[in-house]
Amino acid sequence: MYYIKRLYILIFVLYITSCSEEKKPITETVKTEEPAKELSAVEPYLPQAVGQKVFQRHCLTCHSSRYIEMQPNFPEKTWQKIIDKMVKNFGAPIPDSSVKVIVKYLTDIKGTRSKE
Repeated sequence: MYYIKRLYILIFVLYITSCSEEKKPITETVKTEEPAKELSAVEPYLPQAVGQKVFQRHCLTCHSSRYIEMQPNFPEKTWQKIIDKMVKNFGAPIPDSSVKVIVKYLTDIKGTRSKE
């Protein structure tokens, strides 16, 4: 019985103290010395080459430029297979007329000159 009385007193004290304090919204802002970075500074730069705009329009809707930059250098035949897989297996909306342009762009920026 003694513990129950103490429990009730503790609950009452907690209730009174929680209700008596005025809650203030947090309006404090954190100031830093460094200005905010532009998105272009965060994303890796993809080299300019023929087909870059077509590549950006069709590929960067699903993939980040960082993802493309992380890929190993592949021969043209491998890039062709990857694009075909994106279209056939994953439903990438890339028209046939753009596939060759994208493969050429990827081969130019992330391709190998080795035998296929």
